[in-house]
Amino acid sequence: MRILIGSLHFYFISFLFSRANGFLTLRTPAAYTFPAYNYSYLNLSSVSEAQAPKAARALNFSHNVIEKITKRDMEGFDVLEVLDLSYNQIKDIEPGVFESLLSLVSVNLSFNDQKLLVSGLPPHLKLLPTSQASRTLLLHKHFDTSSEAALEPSASAKELLHSGSPSVLQNVNPRFRQGTEDLLRRGEKNPTVSPTANLTPDFCGIPINGILDLSNRKLSEEELTLKLDEDLCQAQMDSILELDISHSDLEMDLLSLFILFLPLKNVQSIDASHNKLTINIEDVEAICKFPFSKLLFLNISNNPINSLNTLCLPPTIKVIDLSFTNLSQIPWNFAKKMINLEKMYVQGNHFIYTVRPQITNETQNLPPGTVRINAISFVRNEAGTPIESLPKKVKHLKMSNCSIVELPEWFAGTMEELLSLDLSSNRISVLPELPSSLQLLDISNSDIKIIPPGFKSVSNLTTLNIQNNKITDMHPEYFPLTLTKCDISKNKLNMLSLTDALEKFEFLNVSGNLITRLEPASRLSVLTNLDSSHNLISELPDHFGKSLPTLKYFNLSGNKISFLQRGSLPASLIELDISDNAITTIVEDTFGLLTSLSVLNVQGKHFFCNCDLYWFVNVYFHNPHLQINGKEDLRCSFPPDRRGLLVESSNLTLLRCSLGLQMAITACVAILVVLVLTGLCWRFDGLWYVKMGWYWCMAKRKQYEKRPENKPFDAFISYSEQDANWTKKNLLEKLEADGFKICYHERDFKPGHPVLGNIFYCIENSHKVLFVLSPSFVNSCWCQYELYFAEHRVLNENQDSLIMIVLEDLPPNSVPQKFSKLRKLLKRKTYLKWSPEEHKQKMFWLQLAAVLRTTNEPLVRAENGATQDVYEME
Repeated sequence: MRILIGSLHFYFISFLFSRANGFLTLRTPAAYTFPAYNYSYLNLSSVSEAQAPKAARALNFSHNVIEKITKRDMEGFDVLEVLDLSYNQIKDIEPGVFESLLSLVSVNLSFNDQKLLVSGLPPHLKLLPTSQASRTLLLHKHFDTSSEAALEPSASAKELLHSGSPSVLQNVNPRFRQGTEDLLRRGEKNPTVSPTANLTPDFCGIPINGILDLSNRKLSEEELTLKLDEDLCQAQMDSILELDISHSDLEMDLLSLFILFLPLKNVQSIDASHNKLTINIEDVEAICKFPFSKLLFLNISNNPINSLNTLCLPPTIKVIDLSFTNLSQIPWNFAKKMINLEKMYVQGNHFIYTVRPQITNETQNLPPGTVRINAISFVRNEAGTPIESLPKKVKHLKMSNCSIVELPEWFAGTMEELLSLDLSSNRISVLPELPSSLQLLDISNSDIKIIPPGFKSVSNLTTLNIQNNKITDMHPEYFPLTLTKCDISKNKLNMLSLTDALEKFEFLNVSGNLITRLEPASRLSVLTNLDSSHNLISELPDHFGKSLPTLKYFNLSGNKISFLQRGSLPASLIELDISDNAITTIVEDTFGLLTSLSVLNVQGKHFFCNCDLYWFVNVYFHNPHLQINGKEDLRCSFPPDRRGLLVESSNLTLLRCSLGLQMAITACVAILVVLVLTGLCWRFDGLWYVKMGWYWCMAKRKQYEKRPENKPFDAFISYSEQDANWTKKNLLEKLEADGFKICYHERDFKPGHPVLGNIFYCIENSHKVLFVLSPSFVNSCWCQYELYFAEHRVLNENQDSLIMIVLEDLPPNSVPQKFSKLRKLLKRKTYLKWSPEEHKQKMFWLQLAAVLRTTNEPLVRAENGATQDVYEME
């Protein structure tokens, strides 16, 4: 470590003031101040141009364009102790320029003009030997014990160096402190060791379980220097295995930072991301040797590094993260510096392709206004590619989002150990030539249009991500036979041919294409994940599921599928996504076979909330072994009255949707109705009414439409067969003897005509209808027909033509329910009652003859004027 410090001694002094522009005051625990002024990198041409304060004790004029130092430039700097003039263009120094600067301790004139000669030095300065490095020139104050007055160091310098409190150099930078204190001590006859060497300050960084976490805090270079102090914190430094200073807003250059890390002998991982680290301007490649032997990981991403040309890092690093560091190229010497690198991350940078046009001696005389454009090739020109070198041992390389157009010609032949390559989000239009060792390739979000036949030469490739490109045709025969996982989604494929070339595929994503047809083969038995979402597939073939017997994950989302046929889904499915399609129903014939399905993703607003969806809503929704994602957002589109309603609340009940249950209930209800009607008919003689209605219809069909104006009969007699003797011998003979023309069915019914037709004819052609009432009358169906037809005639003609003759008394309960009309007639109509007594019979015949001779009165009048009297023959 001491050797490295000595080798970089002159360089480290120039870093003392690199963190401030203008005035900088450093405070020690004893409240000492050290006024230092930094004028580096200001393009100054002279010292006086800076107009530095005369009270300055340290001045940094490095990295300017100063060519000459005069006495006038250094006048008045009586307390100046440190002067840095390195990295200028100084060719001449006026003799005696340093004679008046009696407090001067050190002058750095390194890296100026090679012909610079310093002559006429004052007695208190001497030239430091330059055997340790080339182009170094340092003037150092010489102390001689024989001259105790004039040649003693200044009191302030002694006070800063030998005070009981830590010196200001200890608080600034340990590397600069060591170098400068050594310079001061070399001039002393008896060097003195600072009494602070054995102190253990509480500002040291204390690791926890080998990790020193200084992240997410405002951390300055001075604070970091204190926490990593080599002398005061060596015990803590030895136990640090991982150091995290990310997100600390730290402003340093990389070389200064790693000089601070020199005490960390056992550190393995350093995370310095998300700071304000820059690259060191000085190229120290010749002396870039670090004692680190265990450092393997370095993260300096998200820093304004800008360039790797002067990078100086330990070569033991195997993993480096250079993401988002504003890099424009990877220089030619990077591979030589990082020979052990295995993982490299450089995503998020902007690689710039340079063009060197050919220079010809021929001068062509072109007319004014002519513009000449030479052919440009970004990479083929010499040194045109921004990727000039890469370490050969790199196994994992991530260069996404780097504006890469194409890879250099040497890439495939040089990177023989490369296993993983990420070229996503670049501007690559042609699939580059790749090393055969590659196993994982991500070239998504580019402009690739075709997959060339030579792609098959990447014989070890197992995973390919080429999504979001412009590929129109997929040729499986161009794919490596070892490929098992492929993502070719978001391209412009219009047909997917699952040939035997994809026999080893376990995952295939072709979502977001323009595929309208799938052509499955019969040998894709290994395929476990097929994602064909966001296509225009309208329907899967019914043999598709049989072609993929071991498929476990299937994504069909974002297509135009309207229906899934039976057998279109393999029974081995574990997870299925049918979201955002045009599916209107989910039926048991298709999904009932998916016995292994555990996750179903379904979304949509096109469902037909009819009975076809009953199984899905009432059975599948409640499957305890199935997780249905999105079921609470499913919406109905049909019928119109349910449009927009949730499928869950569609109220699809079993009674409404089960045809068998409906038929069973209908049959039961029908049987019940028949039984009820049968009971009612039996109770209320319904059969008789049915038969009567039938006969009535038949009679009406055959009746004459025109009723006769002159009725040929005076009366029609309706009687029971049990009362035929009395009717024929008494009633018929008496009335015909009195000159009445009576219609008697045994005599006047027309042979060959229906009975009902004859009854209807006789009633219609008789002025009156006589009913001979007796218990046998109410038990005769034909009598009831005659009574019903006669009542119908009364209603049609609105004339009361009915005459009731009670031959035998009728008890109130003897008249059946079906003779309701007779009951009503007996209650509201005057009737004649036959009596066996002769003196009453005479009155009976007189009243009957009188009634027969009267004209039929209107029904309303007859009903209103009728009495309930019973006329009996006395």
